[in-house]
Amino acid sequence: MAIFKVFLSLLRPFFLASLLLFGIPAFAGTAAAATYTVQPGDTLYLIGQRYGISAWELQQANGLSSTWIYPGQTLWVPDGGSSTYVVKAGDTLYLIGQRYGLSYQQIMAANNLTSDIIYPGQILRIPTNSNQPVASRGTSSNYTASDLDLLAHLVYGEARGEPYAGQVAVAAVVINRTKDGRFPSTIAGVIYDPDAFTCVNDGQFYLAPDATAYQAARDALRGYDPSGGALYFWNPAKVPASSWVWTRTIITQIGNHVFAR
Repeated sequence: MAIFKVFLSLLRPFFLASLLLFGIPAFAGTAAAATYTVQPGDTLYLIGQRYGISAWELQQANGLSSTWIYPGQTLWVPDGGSSTYVVKAGDTLYLIGQRYGLSYQQIMAANNLTSDIIYPGQILRIPTNSNQPVASRGTSSNYTASDLDLLAHLVYGEARGEPYAGQVAVAAVVINRTKDGRFPSTIAGVIYDPDAFTCVNDGQFYLAPDATAYQAARDALRGYDPSGGALYFWNPAKVPASSWVWTRTIITQIGNHVFAR
């Protein structure tokens, strides 16, 4: 019996090591994909906060053309990182996108990239279902070169340094307002509406936009709307809790900005 106890004591470290190597992943692995039934009062933003992903990722994963959801609706909640790609020498976001049927802008948005520069060994998240159309409102043929220039100035003044999707979303807010009767019906009218945008008040609107700002403006004019139909955006870190804007319903967050209607 004494020999048996000694034998068991010798086996114990190996048993514990086996649990650490094989048992724990079964119980404490990364959050798996799941389904969620929408409850009254839910928004994609609130559901995303619960699962640690963005409203934008939820919208894309479920192929939703807007952020509208309803009680009883079943949503698929992705694990936020099940599909990845390791960048190889010679890769570009455009070539990677062609391989997966995505635009380079969609890969930038999924990885919160502010430029298209990548490097070998970098791990990129490849979004699923990202090739679904997002809140399409028409094409850029409905707008003028002046509209594009104004939007690019606004994007650069309000959102330079933000993820690409966030820059497009800022431009989309302007376009969304032109479709809402509570705001002016032209892009110029919305942008120059008194006290509508901080960058117009402080002069940053008049800085020369970069190529990314122009591309973001073009994509918004083509109907790409990561904001999900938002009419407002702001940086929570810079807006006091007493501001009226917090009465708006937040529908998504991209980078440092929240977007609301």
